[in-house]
Amino acid sequence: MTVWRLGATALLGLVAISARGQTLDLFTVGAFTESATFSVANQLGFFTEQGVNVTFSQIPNSTFGYANLLDGVVDLVIGTADNPVNLRFNNDSALSIVGQLDLGPDIIIAGISSITDIPSLRGKALMVDSPVSGYAFILREVLSLFGLQLNTDYTFQVIGSTPTRFENLINQSLPDGTPTFGTILTYPFTVQGSALSPPLPILARISDFIAPFFSSSLAIRTASANSSASTPLVRTVSALLAANQFLADPANQNCSMLAIGAELGLSQDLAALEYASAINPVSGEVSQANFTVNTQGLLNVITTRMLSGGFAGAGSSFDFADAIVPGDGKLIDYRVRDAAVGILKPRESGSPCDIGEGSV
Repeated sequence: MTVWRLGATALLGLVAISARGQTLDLFTVGAFTESATFSVANQLGFFTEQGVNVTFSQIPNSTFGYANLLDGVVDLVIGTADNPVNLRFNNDSALSIVGQLDLGPDIIIAGISSITDIPSLRGKALMVDSPVSGYAFILREVLSLFGLQLNTDYTFQVIGSTPTRFENLINQSLPDGTPTFGTILTYPFTVQGSALSPPLPILARISDFIAPFFSSSLAIRTASANSSASTPLVRTVSALLAANQFLADPANQNCSMLAIGAELGLSQDLAALEYASAINPVSGEVSQANFTVNTQGLLNVITTRMLSGGFAGAGSSFDFADAIVPGDGKLIDYRVRDAAVGILKPRESGSPCDIGEGSV
């Protein structure tokens, strides 16, 4: 089988380029993986239609990715909402969320073939991006429901991003030979792990324990939130919105599957399974109209972090209820999203499927 790889259409550049006579503004999106929405936007020309040439910059870990966002190295990060929540509430970092992409993209706890249930993780080291990341806190919460406690019944191996952890789980060891036993996996690796021979066992689906869950957010520097409709930021978000609507339309199923397969380098059989994962109403990418934040999903992110003592920097009197109310300059700031809706270029249902019309 073909395992997910960095999208073939990701590219680097320093100046605006021209495609078919159209000058494109450069824009960099940082993310751990390419979502189905990104795949559709890139493969079907939604970005170029908005006049932007989007570079996909793969994030090796949360700390690196959001530091790069704050430093202006990337323009937008699609990543776990827990990151801007943590950085803003604990460190007062100037980050805002402009929208919500999914409800937890097929998040599972997966093990190597010899690990068949959660109790089998007792005494094992589990791979995480960071011991204080949102997914690490999810792992702790679910395992605690089975009576397993961190540093008593299991430990963490700090490895990095999901693609790296997936590879190490398949190999059943780190590059230095240290054994691996389990980790959190997400789209598109959940499907690909299940398609292996033997498949990676799914020990638990997070949506069975925590739902709704606000996983993938579109995060920006708060200073960028007052962007006009003409900016590359607003046009990129508008392209993603239009692609998301296209993905959600059942009439576009075959075209969406082709786009996912082309972007991720997958067979059509696997692409069909990834498509089904992406449109899952419980954990997929198509339940948030216009990327509107699911308030209960955000509260579940906060509660999960709170259960592990993850708000030491915020203080005991921090007003979370007020902090999550949308508003200008706040954690949830819809100005970019609203401007993006205003310039939306939707496709007709069942429109022609021209794969490879993206940034290159």
